[in-house]
Amino acid sequence: MVKKFLKLLLVLIVIGAILITVFWFVRPADLSFDELRASVPNSEYSHFAEIDGVQIHYQEKGTGIPLVLIHGFTSSTYSWKDVFGPLSKNFRVIAVDLKGFGFSGKPDGDYSRPAQAVLVSHLLDYLKIEKAWLCGNSMGGEVSLNVALHNPARVAGLILIDSAGVKVNGGGSLAPGYISIPVVGRVLTAIALTSDKLVREGLEKSYYDDSKITDDRVATYYRPLKTRGGQLGALRARTQADLFPIEQDLGKINAPALIIWGAEDALIPLEAGRKINSLVKGSKLVIIEKCGHVPQEEIPERIVDEIEKFIAASNKAN
Repeated sequence: MVKKFLKLLLVLIVIGAILITVFWFVRPADLSFDELRASVPNSEYSHFAEIDGVQIHYQEKGTGIPLVLIHGFTSSTYSWKDVFGPLSKNFRVIAVDLKGFGFSGKPDGDYSRPAQAVLVSHLLDYLKIEKAWLCGNSMGGEVSLNVALHNPARVAGLILIDSAGVKVNGGGSLAPGYISIPVVGRVLTAIALTSDKLVREGLEKSYYDDSKITDDRVATYYRPLKTRGGQLGALRARTQADLFPIEQDLGKINAPALIIWGAEDALIPLEAGRKINSLVKGSKLVIIEKCGHVPQEEIPERIVDEIEKFIAASNKAN
């Protein structure tokens, strides 16, 4: 009886493994920019560069002071679509898809914040930019802070929008708790992402005004997460997020820094903004009422205005 049960169990395990394998590989490996070009905002300004063996997608427009826009977790250049054009009237704007996100490559390897910061620095080398302002939201803010700490000569100043990088009580995460469980987390995440429910819920956590969450926005955020590469990129970035904490080093940053925070941010509370403000010498904190985690999406006009005023004032002071 026991032998029959074990044989049956083994057969079920094999069948389950086959079904999971088929389920995993039946989806596309990654997005095709050429196929989706018509639906990509600002696609006429899109370019690709091979940086450290990774194909990096970026958008570039304008002339003058270089300003690099770095998105948050599970996001892409899409997050900056409403500020990209207006900012390019006064700056040379470069919006980048980090490794593992958007239309950039999603190979195995290091997805930590310092590793992403190295890629950003090497993209500056590729573009022959000696020094740039870095503007990062959430995870992109922490990447920007890493560039400022490890390669300060390349950073003219920082714009940190609801940035990661410090520990505070409260807040939440866009990633489900099971994502970090070896093997099982990958399977459960893939199953959960057979619909856009997780993505829609994540945007609702990110926004103060849910009426601004359009179906197009949900579809665009969901699109890469329907691919194997997009899911693995997000998984690696999430599980490697805390490998190299930087809070204790923020006092070493000397670059001008503007910190912008949505007062109703449910993912990274305002307390984090106040903490970064206290640690980065001479930084300025701007709090925006009735706004969530992605101010550049909720109130793009205000963000453009704050960035332009701060950079102009910093340049005048220097």
